[in-house]
Amino acid sequence: MAESKRVQRLLRVFIALDEHPIIGLSNKDLSVGLGLTPSQVSRDIDDLVASGLVIKLENGNYAYGIKTLQIAERFRRQQEDLERRLAEVLRRTQMY
Repeated sequence: MAESKRVQRLLRVFIALDEHPIIGLSNKDLSVGLGLTPSQVSRDIDDLVASGLVIKLENGNYAYGIKTLQIAERFRRQQEDLERRLAEVLRRTQMY
């Protein structure tokens, strides 16, 4: 049960980074915005950084890492491919 709450908290921190994906957010911004302690945010950020999903920027803020961007790009490509396939199926079925 405690592990599930921690995972939910970690996901909240990860999703909150979407607010400023370029300039990132500080530990303080995250803790205040999410109602968490700075130490909770630090633990979660450390785990996200270790996984490659988040990076620490030169300004000291945290933002999505290259791994997160790669996942998003793969999703975008697959979605485009599915849309092309669907359009082709629709085109073929409308011919008959």
